Amino acid sequence: KCSSSNNYVSYGTAGFRCHHAALDLIAFRCGFIASCVAAFSRTNATNNSNDAPPFTAAGICVTASHNEASDNGLKIVDGHGNVLGEAYEHACEMICNAKTEAQLENALDCFEEKLPFLETSREDAKKTAVVYFGRDTRESGERLVEKAKEGARALGGRSSGVAVKICDRGVVTTPMLHYFVYAHGKAVEAFYENNKQQEEKNDEDATERSLWEKIDAATQELAYFKRLAVGYLSLIEEDEEKKKKGKNVVEGLRANATTLPPLHIDCANGVGFVAFEKLMALFDVIRENSSSSENSRRSATPTPPTTKEIALVLKNGPNDGPVNLNCGSDFVQKNQRAPETPSTRLSFVNQRCASVDGDCDRLVYFSIEEGEEEGKEGENSSKKQNFMLCDGDKLSILIAFFLIEQLFLAGLAHKISLGIAHTAYSNGAFTKFCEKNGVETVCAKTGVKNVHKAAEEHFDIGVYFESNGHGTALFSDEAVKVIEKELVDELTRMSVEQHLRKEEEKHIQSVILTTKLKALLTLKATIQTINPAIGDAISSVLLIEGILRKKGNMPFQEWHAMYRDLPTKQTKVKVRDRTVIECFDSERKCLKPEGLQQRIDEILLLDSCVKNNNRRAFVRPSGTEDIVRVYVEASDAETCEKISTKVEEAVIEFCN
Repeated sequence: KCSSSNNYVSYGTAGFRCHHAALDLIAFRCGFIASCVAAFSRTNATNNSNDAPPFTAAGICVTASHNEASDNGLKIVDGHGNVLGEAYEHACEMICNAKTEAQLENALDCFEEKLPFLETSREDAKKTAVVYFGRDTRESGERLVEKAKEGARALGGRSSGVAVKICDRGVVTTPMLHYFVYAHGKAVEAFYENNKQQEEKNDEDATERSLWEKIDAATQELAYFKRLAVGYLSLIEEDEEKKKKGKNVVEGLRANATTLPPLHIDCANGVGFVAFEKLMALFDVIRENSSSSENSRRSATPTPPTTKEIALVLKNGPNDGPVNLNCGSDFVQKNQRAPETPSTRLSFVNQRCASVDGDCDRLVYFSIEEGEEEGKEGENSSKKQNFMLCDGDKLSILIAFFLIEQLFLAGLAHKISLGIAHTAYSNGAFTKFCEKNGVETVCAKTGVKNVHKAAEEHFDIGVYFESNGHGTALFSDEAVKVIEKELVDELTRMSVEQHLRKEEEKHIQSVILTTKLKALLTLKATIQTINPAIGDAISSVLLIEGILRKKGNMPFQEWHAMYRDLPTKQTKVKVRDRTVIECFDSERKCLKPEGLQQRIDEILLLDSCVKNNNRRAFVRPSGTEDIVRVYVEASDAETCEKISTKVEEAVIEFCN
């Protein structure tokens, strides 16, 4: 966001964000940065090959996520489809805020030091920097994309030895843009790995054309949607034996066991509406193709169920109002109420609902139960509404418990570690629930890049969601290899033992093998349903809906009741200089100013004879503004309010 002083724009989680009018120059410079990242980084397949063209990519997504419509921003994507590494952030901030030629030269020198492979001579290989562009539905997006393209092209030319290729994917979600860059890298790796295995040397021009064809096919919208759709269909596919037997015990106990009710999705008046429409259109095509083919059951693509694969009701599209205005996951999660757009104000009541943000990388589920309040006879009875939210914490719980169950059934619990990464903002009831059920957790600093890193470093399968619904499940390369090898081994063993065992022993053994095989296939389908690059609301909807179906069409109320959140309160305190606050223990404790943490600890013990384990409070500086954020948690709302007021007073005393 723009700083109040001199329009200085800080580098946020993945790039820059402020009012769109201040972004033209920053867009140009971000485009140049992306070209440099693409030109001077190489994929794993080309790192050890001097004669292979790098063809690595980077990306720019023009979006301001959950901000209001007048804002915009630029998110920079590295060659692996991740957010640009932390090592680049300070240099990028210097480049985009440089006001003089000397400042810009100094910033570029700083950035150059961070770029890999600069020591490689330009004669080693022809360099082609590929930069992917995408934008959300904001009016200013098209203008800023063009500015960023100009910056990207500035690197090209004879003097640099770099050819810059622009791939504009138009209006897409942020996770889609990340996926395109990820898929580009994987296509290059697969191509060169395949070439190594072939003895004959192909014509260089023909080889390059073939590579570009594969890259182009892998980085189109259809490839993205097809991956997720096929993964989801594989996840919910029912075996013939289950179809014959009918409902299982769990399904029989649930009122809505036949199918899940439709999911009403608030798309934040943004790009999510457009993307979900395209996904549903693909499901229609798959269904039509399946019904017209007698042998589709035997094909590589799983047969869609006889009932509709997924029932989605899309609301709040780009034509319904400004992006994020009184809608979107940020609005729902922070205000604890349904979207309040004119066309959908009452349409979420008594429905199963979800909400995404403006660029469709965050997701929360919610439900509003409405009933008549008791009143005197003759009076108009009022409606009582009960709002229930399943935020990022409960998404983590559902996904983690499901995957733990599948790992046990697959016999892999001792080979693959699984845990949840979260931030200090996760509700205390969530962490206690995980501890009680033996689920390992790790707390990271606020920011999705920090939680992503913690999940990646601590677990083979790391599930992470910030409370705002931004997250995913990460499968390490090693975990994927173990699952795939175990699946091949199980299929081989199953085939051999069916031939060797006596007839009367076959049935019992096949039941055991089939249970394990189903779990392995479920894990493989889960991997395919997840966007491997970054947290993705569309991918998460498919995964959550698939899990709920696998659990006998689990009702929202049952999921929500897994644990009860403690009351919380979040406030902001204006200070002269936010940098006087230094935190540690993943921002749960305050190191400076001296004495502030002790005061907070004393406040938590007020009005209590013994330490109340349900009380918690912490303060942390904002990353972009001179404010201090205060978080308080207690067993009741009144206590939250009292503690919050006292902590705010302490912040003012110690920081000003």
